[in-house]
Parts: sequence; structure tokens; C-alpha cells
Amino acid sequence: MEKVVKQVIFILGGALINDAGIWRTTNYDEGDNFGVSGDRLRVIAAAYLYRENKNSFFIVLGGRGQLKNISGSPAVAKVIKSELINLAVPARGISIETKSGNTYGQLKALKSIIKKNKIRQAAIISNRYHFKRIKAMLALAPDVKSLERVAKIKLISAEAVVLKYGEKKWKKIIDLAYWSRAMSERIKLEETGVKQIKQGKYIWK
Repeated sequence: MEKVVKQVIFILGGALINDAGIWRTTNYDEGDNFGVSGDRLRVIAAAYLYRENKNSFFIVLGGRGQLKNISGSPAVAKVIKSELINLAVPARGISIETKSGNTYGQLKALKSIIKKNKIRQAAIISNRYHFKRIKAMLALAPDVKSLERVAKIKLISAEAVVLKYGEKKWKKIIDLAYWSRAMSERIKLEETGVKQIKQGKYIWK
């Protein structure tokens, strides 16, 4: 019998929208103040990974962020947890962090969780367009840049996961999204963030 290895997977929170009174993660034509997000794919990717390895444990990061001034808005992590449960990931396999408000805050929270729980190896799920800025933060951000000395970190592309397990369903959707003007603008914004980080001009908050 093949040995199943326990894996810790962090899911970075993204945007939420209120859809007829129900808060949910976004599709590729929806997003936040920074443009399209498509972070629903992170949830679906996590569900695929759970089906592959039932010993997966997910830690979802994200507070109210840009929604903090909207009455009744939930923490992103709470919504993602609910969506994971709806995709048959058991609640006992999901932990949430609800204070961080952006990518930088999430990575700081991630580092704190890793150190507190003495985690030696973990993965991070996010969208492909997000990776360059995450990598730049892991290398240069205050209170984050020493993370990879504490634990081995692997970045997992939500797009790569869903294409692996459901290419027929997802390839056209992902291709159209990445060919879109809206995604091009989002990627340019991400690249500007990376440039600012490398130049020491990024505003950390």
C-alpha cells in the first residue's frame, strides 16, 4: 500500500463579492480594488488536492481586508472554509486566520503559524499571476524574508492544479482569463508591486 504523507497547505485569501446576500470568492471576471482576482480557483484546487491526499491539512489566511468598512462583511478565511466544506473537505482539516488584510499580512501570519507549530515543510496555494509578488515578498519583505530559513516552502499554482485534475473543464476558462485585458492589467499591477519591492519603495502595511 502506498504511504500517504501528511501535508500542510496554506491558502492565501483573495477577494470576496456579495452575490444576492451571499458572500463568496470571485471568478476571473470579478475581483477587488486591484482588479480581477479569480481566487475561487484556489478553493477548487485545494479540494482537488484533498481528494488526492486525505491527510492534507489546510490553513486559510485572510481577514476582512478591503471589506473592513462594510457592515456585515465576513473574513475571507471564513468564506473560503465554508466553500471548502461544501466541496467535501472536512472542517477538522481546516484552520483559519482572520486578522491579516493583504498578501503581506498573510505571509507574516503564515510565518508566525509556522514558527509556533514548528512546521518544517508547507505549501502555499495562490493564483499564477500572484506568484512573482509572493516570491519577492518571501525574499525581501520585513518579518517575512527569513521564512524559508524556518521551513521549506513550495508555491502551488491553483491553475496548474485544476488543469491537472480537470483540464477538459478548466483549460478554456483559464486561457480566456489570461488572454483578457482585465488580467493583463492585473498582471501589470503585480509587476509594479514586484518592482517597488525590489527598489525598496513598497509600502508595507
